[in-house]
Amino acid sequence: MIRFLLAIALLLSGCSSRHSRFIVDPFWVNAHPQALLVEASWTPADAKRDYDVGHIPNAVHLNTDDFETPRPDWLLRPLPELQRIIGHDLGIGSSTTVVVYSSKTIAAARVWWILYYAGVKDVRILNGGFEGWIRAGYLNDTKPHRRPPVRFEAKPRASILASTADVANRGDAPLLVDVRSLDEYAGRTSGYSYLAAKGRIPGAIHAEDADDSAAVYQKPDGTLRPVDEIRKLWVERGLLSGKQRPLIFYCGSGWRSSLAFLYAAEMGLTDIRNYSDGWTGWNAPDKRE
Repeated sequence: MIRFLLAIALLLSGCSSRHSRFIVDPFWVNAHPQALLVEASWTPADAKRDYDVGHIPNAVHLNTDDFETPRPDWLLRPLPELQRIIGHDLGIGSSTTVVVYSSKTIAAARVWWILYYAGVKDVRILNGGFEGWIRAGYLNDTKPHRRPPVRFEAKPRASILASTADVANRGDAPLLVDVRSLDEYAGRTSGYSYLAAKGRIPGAIHAEDADDSAAVYQKPDGTLRPVDEIRKLWVERGLLSGKQRPLIFYCGSGWRSSLAFLYAAEMGLTDIRNYSDGWTGWNAPDKRE
């Protein structure tokens, strides 16, 4: 009975898997045991990982550092490296159904977007993460899991990645959408201890902070806001119109913008890109393409 009521609540939330292409709930995951679960987190080497304390049964762990260059940049690794990690380290094939979750929504979104960009055919996000799984009444596991390595060969979705050159030379067609905090957008802070540059990319439109702590794109319980709420916000900011213009999302280094990209994809928008290198990449001229 409890699970039934929880299912009804999720259906009414607007982010149920029944109406979603990329977002699934715990009930969907439980009904699809063939899906590979990936728990994503960023943790210093000397910290106790959430995964060690408890995770969804059969889930594998991914440190987000594996997909990014070392500090102080943490930019997206080259595609061949990403595909090698996806196949060799995670055991993901191009046709594997993957569900990503995390205690931090933007970490799950970041990994979801990278897997989607790299060519994984079917990759989704678990709404509410591990806490949502537990609230739904399912059991946890503490045994680590690894999958045998495979050769990942897939055609990447190259069109969803915007480079620094793309942003610099975009002209008037694409709208550049900034989903950092207002203080970052206004230039009162860089937002990062390792980045001195403050301000925004010229012409960017602010669409609120997509970070978990801001509770604009996420609810306080860690679940996602209904898509219609974000659509309303974007209409107010002039991002959505009758003749839809292309959208490029950016933040500091691709985490928050991946969540914005997820919402755009859920809305059915197709001419959308993630400027994954974001404000960090914009302020590293030697890395421009």
